[in-house]
Amino acid sequence: MSLNAIVRWFKPKEMLFFDLLERSADNLCESVKFFHGQLTLNDPARWDDLRRQMKSFEHIGDDINREVIDRLDQTFVAPIERDDILQLSGALDDVLDRVDAVSEKLVLYRVEQIKPCALEITNLLIDGASELMFLMRSLRSMDNVKEMRSRIRQVQKMEAQVDALYNASMGNLFATTTDAIELIKWKEIIKELEDASDSIALVAKVVGSTITKNA
Repeated sequence: MSLNAIVRWFKPKEMLFFDLLERSADNLCESVKFFHGQLTLNDPARWDDLRRQMKSFEHIGDDINREVIDRLDQTFVAPIERDDILQLSGALDDVLDRVDAVSEKLVLYRVEQIKPCALEITNLLIDGASELMFLMRSLRSMDNVKEMRSRIRQVQKMEAQVDALYNASMGNLFATTTDAIELIKWKEIIKELEDASDSIALVAKVVGSTITKNA
């Protein structure tokens, strides 16, 4: 057992932070799965309902993030570094904010047809969010570091795949879209989804740093 692990074992723990991070990851994964499922139906009549449901998910995420911040203000000794907890909670919330923003744009821009690249990216976001669920549950004990690092690499792979899809999609948009308004709409939507992928990768990166400092 490393010195860091010994110190962490003796240090008082406010385990509620792990509960909150797990709840945030669960809410994120559920929301992304729901969002992707609705996109696959490709029915503009559903966009208003989709936006309302995503707002509900987003409010849950905001409430969890605020509770994390409030609890940190009241906690003398946190189970892992305060900055790491804040980054994890904030990045999880940011992923959901990005996906929620896309649901808003579907309504505001009156999107009639979902592009295949959006479905491909949101499917990858489900993979990434699922890995984050595992990582948040593993933070509590950090007794499976090898598997945690493997899951982090999977998230990095997901981010690389989304980046490749984003670049290809941008190239295709500019090459094939003659309607300037349509181009702007989809440029913004795909960018939001790519940013969501970046935030998932940030969560995994912070977990990796936390492992190094505590395992």
